[in-house]
Amino acid sequence: MSTPDAATRSGVELLERSLAWTRLALDGVHDAEAGLPTPCGAWCLADLLVHMVDSLEVVAELGLGRVAGSGPPPSSRRPEVLADHLRVLGCVLLGHWTAETGENPVQVGPASLDRVVAAEIAGLEIAVHGWDVAACRGRGDLIPSRLAAALLPVALARVPAAGRAGRFAPPLRPSSSDPASLLLAHLGRDVRWPHVPDSPP
Repeated sequence: MSTPDAATRSGVELLERSLAWTRLALDGVHDAEAGLPTPCGAWCLADLLVHMVDSLEVVAELGLGRVAGSGPPPSSRRPEVLADHLRVLGCVLLGHWTAETGENPVQVGPASLDRVVAAEIAGLEIAVHGWDVAACRGRGDLIPSRLAAALLPVALARVPAAGRAGRFAPPLRPSSSDPASLLLAHLGRDVRWPHVPDSPP
């Protein structure tokens, strides 16, 4: 096993911080919240949690160096079951990323992706969906400033304003200059959701 370089360690650390934040956002999720609307378009909370399970399973495979393909969908749409599964997946995928410390690229089907880039993108998606969960549950939690500041350059570099292919909504005007607001606005979210005033972009 090769020794990870500083960039690889930084990418895995960012992934770990995103997972820790999202675990907090999932705390106390219960089945009665299944139909709550979320900042993710027409998705309810159950839809969002199913998507997060799918995403974390892919990230876990990336940690092993390849993505073989989509597995079967989660067998339950109960938020409590899905939240528990996400917590377990978080531990599994972090173990994979920590153990596989080489610099070889990860394989996504026929394509390859730099390991650091893969970890950064995974951390970005995990943290932002953690905010989606917190927002839809009315908790008002923001992504911690230091984490948001670390993820913002990743978002700007890896998620351009054009050509998002449905991964994220178009950018919005940020409601403030704090890192969480800037990050979420770039990814098509407003920290004031669902109480966003009608105003031109």
